[in-house]
Amino acid sequence: MTPGLALRLPDRLRPRVVVWEITRACNGRCVHCGSLAGRPRAQELSTREALDVIDELAALGCQTVTFSGGEPLLRPDWAELGRRVRAQGLRLELMSNGLLIEAQLAEILAADLASVSLSVDGPARAHDRLRGAAGHLEQVLGAARALAARGMRVGAVTQVGRANMGMLAETHDLIRENGFRGWLIQLTLPYGRAADCSDELVLAPSELPQLEAELLAVIDGSPLRIQIADTIGYFSVNEPRLRSGGARLEGFWGGCQAGLQALGLTSDGTVRGCLSMPPELDEGNVRDRPLTEIWLDEKAFSYNRCFSTDRLQGACADCAFAPMCRGGCTALAQVSTGSVYRNSYCLRTCGS
Repeated sequence: MTPGLALRLPDRLRPRVVVWEITRACNGRCVHCGSLAGRPRAQELSTREALDVIDELAALGCQTVTFSGGEPLLRPDWAELGRRVRAQGLRLELMSNGLLIEAQLAEILAADLASVSLSVDGPARAHDRLRGAAGHLEQVLGAARALAARGMRVGAVTQVGRANMGMLAETHDLIRENGFRGWLIQLTLPYGRAADCSDELVLAPSELPQLEAELLAVIDGSPLRIQIADTIGYFSVNEPRLRSGGARLEGFWGGCQAGLQALGLTSDGTVRGCLSMPPELDEGNVRDRPLTEIWLDEKAFSYNRCFSTDRLQGACADCAFAPMCRGGCTALAQVSTGSVYRNSYCLRTCGS
């Protein structure tokens, strides 16, 4: 497909941000892994199939593609796929566990990446335990320093749960001192491996005010660009401070964008609103129908495209912010309550 050739779609209905698990193969064994990474999925997309998907994404109006995993650097053709992303004029980002960064440094630097994000779940006593390997954190920090020294924009991604609660200040200092420029903070969700030990790993809604206090303490005055993920919020009195990440902005949660402006793809071609969605919210597979046909299907992503506040349940049903919030993060609601329309992880109703 010719670069720049795009379908005429309304601006509100373009997959501008796509996170793509290009392989489920992984050289880590993280106890909180949501995708059960380790071995590749059966029949992962071939190079030809993946290149065709990239061309369709460009035509649909995609702007940013993030290669994720598993560990994306374990896919042998990741750089070839990356070149096609860039040839189509799209922004390319990489999300990695950090273990192969230095071994593939030359390829990474040649890939014209906009940024690289590395997993940092706290000081070594927490990170190495969660990631299942002694010395893991030191490898990640070394990778961050190597990338930053060569001008790459490096971000950190932290999953917060009971195993690292109370460590955000220490984590902030590690990130700040090792070349990172940004920090994304999200909740550990009770699926994948985390589902097997959720009592040990997953925060309860009643613990969210404590988390909010920790977040505000590290946000204020930080030189990092801090982003609070979709799994944390919504509309507490501190929502603008949380959502703006310390910048002089009045940010706020604007509702789940899965199937509207965001899209998730698995390595075998399964299409989801985002990668955090459970299988019951899958929309199809690019081997059965072209991605464009799935995206344009009027019945697809109905939880967002056909949303009505009348469908909300529990505290969400009576909330004044319901038309804007739309029940918070769809994936979080589904995995924690069994319904996309009921979300118990809301700071507004958890005593903040």
